Amino acid sequence: MKLKTIALSSVFTSLAVVGRIMLVLIPNVSPTVPLTILGGFIGGPVAGLLIGFLSMFISDMFIGVGPHTLVTAPMMGVVGLLSGLLIRRMSDKVLIFITAFLLTMVYDVSTSVITMGMFGVPPYIAVINLFLPIFLGGIPYPMGPIHEFSSAFILVSLYEVLSSYSLWSVLRYER
Repeated sequence: MKLKTIALSSVFTSLAVVGRIMLVLIPNVSPTVPLTILGGFIGGPVAGLLIGFLSMFISDMFIGVGPHTLVTAPMMGVVGLLSGLLIRRMSDKVLIFITAFLLTMVYDVSTSVITMGMFGVPPYIAVINLFLPIFLGGIPYPMGPIHEFSSAFILVSLYEVLSSYSLWSVLRYER
């Protein structure tokens, strides 16, 4: 593994951990997924895997480790791995948004089904509960769609900032 990949992985992991801890009180708004996808996009599949797994594992140590950690950390690593494999030379913001949305949806559905399955909940109930609006203070709040949309939006915003400052060619993983 190159030193550049290790440095990128450590910086993105620390940003994701701090961001997740800071935003823990806002349901399903977290920089973890966008930073994992961006890390896989920039650093390649191995960097994405490391960033995803370590960011969830380390932040769960501060937020609270539980059975969900055994599911969320590896699945976030898979999201990082897939982003490194799927998003090779994308430059279209709409395509990046859609890919991030779908990767986050795969993460949400898989972690919900596996985690709730550990407690005997059927998979279809887990998926229904993910996308049915819940009520927070009398306001309907759709957990799944908010997470997908916010993650994709944050990723496209980060991509825009990096590409506008010409940092892209410096950071980009050579395949």
